[in-house]
Amino acid sequence: MTTPPSPFENLKHLAEQGDATQRAKDVSTALQAIPELQKWLRAIRHEAVREMREGGHSHAQVATELGISRARAQQIAEGRTTGKRAEGESDNHPK
Repeated sequence: MTTPPSPFENLKHLAEQGDATQRAKDVSTALQAIPELQKWLRAIRHEAVREMREGGHSHAQVATELGISRARAQQIAEGRTTGKRAEGESDNHPK
């Protein structure tokens, strides 16, 4: 894959770096930061869903807008995680 998914196009330079050693180091650093990136992105999504709810959207409306289930919309609004993340990390944010 030479082109990253659209939200990460600004990382394309990692694949284009000429020196293989430095490219491997830089990509390793980026890969190690993925859990923090996911945590940051989940926090942004949580706040956006809370704003939608405070703006009058029901969980069902949020679900429709985001293309997720109503139950998942409620979980996100409440800052709850599911699956493996729930075991090792909490997404709970102050309300």
